[in-house]
Amino acid sequence: MVGLPAVCACSSDLAPGAVPSPAPLAAASAATVPRVPDGWPFPLDRPAAEGEHGMVVTDAALATEAGLGVLRDGGNAVDAAVATAFALNAAEPFASGLGGGGFMVIHLAADKRTTVINYREKAPAAATPGMFLEKGEEAGRWRTASGLAVAVPGAPAGWELALKKYGTRSLAEVARPAIDIAERGFAVSATFSGINNDEFEKLSGNAGEGTCYLNQGLPYGPGERFRNPELAATFRTLAEKGASEFYMGGIARKIVDAVRAHQGVMTLDDLAAYRAVEVAPLEGRYQEYRIATAPPPASGGLHVIELLNIAESWPLRDWGQNSPAVIHHLSEALRFVFADRARYLGDPDFISIPVEGLLSKDYAAAIASGIPPDRPTGVYPFGNFAPKTGGAANTTHLCVVDEAGNVVSLTQSINDFFGTGIVPEGTGFLLNDHMDDFASDPESPNAPRPGRRPVSSMGPLIMFREGRPFLALGSPGGTRIFSSLSQIIINLTEFGMPLDAAIEAPRFFSYSVGGAPRPLEVESRIPEAAVADLERRGHKVRVREPYDKYFGGAQGILILPDRKTIIGGADSRRDGWGAGY
Repeated sequence: MVGLPAVCACSSDLAPGAVPSPAPLAAASAATVPRVPDGWPFPLDRPAAEGEHGMVVTDAALATEAGLGVLRDGGNAVDAAVATAFALNAAEPFASGLGGGGFMVIHLAADKRTTVINYREKAPAAATPGMFLEKGEEAGRWRTASGLAVAVPGAPAGWELALKKYGTRSLAEVARPAIDIAERGFAVSATFSGINNDEFEKLSGNAGEGTCYLNQGLPYGPGERFRNPELAATFRTLAEKGASEFYMGGIARKIVDAVRAHQGVMTLDDLAAYRAVEVAPLEGRYQEYRIATAPPPASGGLHVIELLNIAESWPLRDWGQNSPAVIHHLSEALRFVFADRARYLGDPDFISIPVEGLLSKDYAAAIASGIPPDRPTGVYPFGNFAPKTGGAANTTHLCVVDEAGNVVSLTQSINDFFGTGIVPEGTGFLLNDHMDDFASDPESPNAPRPGRRPVSSMGPLIMFREGRPFLALGSPGGTRIFSSLSQIIINLTEFGMPLDAAIEAPRFFSYSVGGAPRPLEVESRIPEAAVADLERRGHKVRVREPYDKYFGGAQGILILPDRKTIIGGADSRRDGWGAGY
């Protein structure tokens, strides 16, 4: 494998034409991709990417190339991350974009400081706790495919805030690659095509048959060309006028018109009042590693730390990677974590969250000690409100490391694939359905209320070892995010797996509702003997397809101790692509 270009598609189902054009590939070919180790256990077309100076890993090759180009031109990790976030809107529009929001964890090498940009969406001022409950049997549609589902987007404000505070390039400079992608277009992958087929009814109903998100009124097939000139024009407007145009200018008026045309309640005042905010990271420790992640209302990082705290009580290494004992104990721990999530999580600007208690090592040890080794616990206290656990591997994640050692771990979303399917006239971007992330029960701490940010499962994180960045990691996947990230970290730290193998390893997931367990979901690559063992222990097991998008699409960058070798790993469950130089 030595001698392949440094751009690496870690996906087994890329469609013809889905790779970048020859020019970017040639530009990236100076570095060397590491050789696949002997006995590599997973059916990957290519190994992880490797570089000495910088690395970008995303769900889309063209977006990765956009970020890598900024690094090569002397931009820092924040410049590259914002350029990549823009480019993902163009190259992977079904997962994130201007109409959504997210969280960006930034480590600044010069002063050894880590910070977080919170650009999670907010509920409009007219939101009420029972706004969806009163819709009765139609509540599901109202929560996901109407104007009432749209929360005030945060992406433009978050990107601009990060760039102004910590970047070195202008908004116009970092938007340029995304403009090019949207104008030139690209051949859609099998992933894009499949999701487009799945969401056809929503898109045709809300965006209309003439939308660019359908190919002459039909879903795109693999290899067919997707272009979005209206999105390119919107990017140009933002590059010229800044995010204020999105929140107080002509784009704002188009957003409100679109939302209200689909029975929503958002106003121009809601958009004008929106602010992205910089916050301190949430921190925890797992063995010798320090973890810095986005704090609530992002719940993913908090629950990664909580789950790893519980896992510290068990001899995972002795039990073996993905052994029945490991799967049983971690699944049981997940059910307790979900009980805590439902009971305590909400917007910390409005409610008090017992973060210190949830992350207490003593609390974790108490949970671990109460889990029987041979059967499910059966009752998982505090889970009074059902979490949202549906959906596929929506959302997207990117990681960037630059030559100076700055690191960005960024997760962003429009929630369900293609969001609400609503496109403001002439803008080319999709509006989110993140109001669906609020709880159904009006008594929940996460019920919709004016100006609140809904709880998110996003968990972008940076791990440190001996004070230095060791790993940037994140994933899409809804409520499977923190389960997937914890399993990847355990694969790396407990079982010594290479980064890409740790990401590709089969995954499992379970949760609880109202104190009761839900089925244990496992990928079919988990051995049948292990499944049979879990069933004997009393688990109801559901076996899913191999490399199922249900389990996310993780992206990671590993920084080796010599600080001269940077390894990128991207998930075959999506169109993952890593590039270094």
